[in-house]
Amino acid sequence: MCTVPLLVILLVAPQGEFIQQIDGFLEPVHAIELPNGGFAVADRMADEVVLLDKSGKRIGVLEGEHDSPMHLSIVDGEVVVDSVPATHLIWTGVEMRTPGLGVRTPDGWIVPDRLGHSIHHFDQEGHSIGKWGAHAVLPHEGNGKLHYPDSVSLTQNGKQLIVCEGFEGRIQIFELGEGEPEAPPPITNIAHFGKHIDSFGDLIVVAEPELGDIYLFRTGLEVPIQLTRFGGEGDAPHQFNWIDGLWIGDGVLKAIGNGSLKTFTFEHDPESKMRAIPGMVKFQQSVSNACFAGPFDKGMVMASASDIAVLEDKKSMWTVDRSAETVQLVSTEDFVPSVTISGFVEPQGVAIERNGDILVSDIGASHIKRFSPEGVLLLTFGEKGFKPHQMNKPAGITVLDDGTIVVVDWGNHRAQMYDHDGTWLSTFGRGRFWTNKNVKK
Repeated sequence: MCTVPLLVILLVAPQGEFIQQIDGFLEPVHAIELPNGGFAVADRMADEVVLLDKSGKRIGVLEGEHDSPMHLSIVDGEVVVDSVPATHLIWTGVEMRTPGLGVRTPDGWIVPDRLGHSIHHFDQEGHSIGKWGAHAVLPHEGNGKLHYPDSVSLTQNGKQLIVCEGFEGRIQIFELGEGEPEAPPPITNIAHFGKHIDSFGDLIVVAEPELGDIYLFRTGLEVPIQLTRFGGEGDAPHQFNWIDGLWIGDGVLKAIGNGSLKTFTFEHDPESKMRAIPGMVKFQQSVSNACFAGPFDKGMVMASASDIAVLEDKKSMWTVDRSAETVQLVSTEDFVPSVTISGFVEPQGVAIERNGDILVSDIGASHIKRFSPEGVLLLTFGEKGFKPHQMNKPAGITVLDDGTIVVVDWGNHRAQMYDHDGTWLSTFGRGRFWTNKNVKK
């Protein structure tokens, strides 16, 4: 007797049919249709508002300076860059992991779920009507598959939905309608490495924030091998709903997640056989309202920095300010800068080499730069792309004891290894790897 109502719900559920994909942005966070049928796209990382014709061809940019534009609207026929409106109700009857910027419709609301890789529909009171969207299985799949949708907007006729995916640097357009939701994609073994990475001795620690997992890899072979993984998604003291930072030292590992600093211990013998060791990491404590900076545990340590690298004497550290697009050497006592480096699209990660040179990942330019301690550019390396030897949106960076450089290839959900002169050595993720032996450039 319950079968008929269920079928009715499925048949009238909201749906989106893929129409068009437009690529070529750095980080599009909001897009709107123009009165002439073209589009305006707020590209936050490029600090510009891109103007497109009906076909999606770039025809120019909006005049004026636009520092990290986040939201667009049409006022008296003109494009206006304004603040992001606080439009969301408290959605009920559905689990949304991370709501993006939604749009009001005549019947209610349409809201993207960034981490759910889906589009949700609600009535005027915020009750769920349904959702649609298929999560991309392959990296950069697109063409109707969603990957971290940031915002949505309606075309003027209200029949098409413009979806911005900043992570992928693209927008997708869908025809709104009704129909049976597409089946969820199969489970894959591709880990979604986050932005953060650190190393100590022959160990590398990296996180998969979507699942709350932290991986401990061991170096020494052609590619790092996974020793163990721990954490997991949840609200227990040892678990994470998201991971915002990592640090590893001698037998101690710290991570920031769920607004808490979580401390773990581990035992590791570099002379033991290369094998996985489940359970080698033990949870110790979780402290709320704390943040950390490597060896420092304080109330606040450069909270605005996307990454830091502390000098050996602990009297100063290199900090990355993404919004200001600079990297600075500052005192750990009063944060007064002594060296400032600029010229990035958007810096993300920083690491110190043994001789004092620093490495900075530019997430916007998709390459790595080496500077002297005085801030002089010494080397730029890294090729933008999606092939095994290329990188896309490099984030966290660390240097192994032998000088090998390891970078989180965040935009490709993996990590890259380079020698000191910037030559690519290998690429690895969970359950997959590439080297010069199995890749043709």
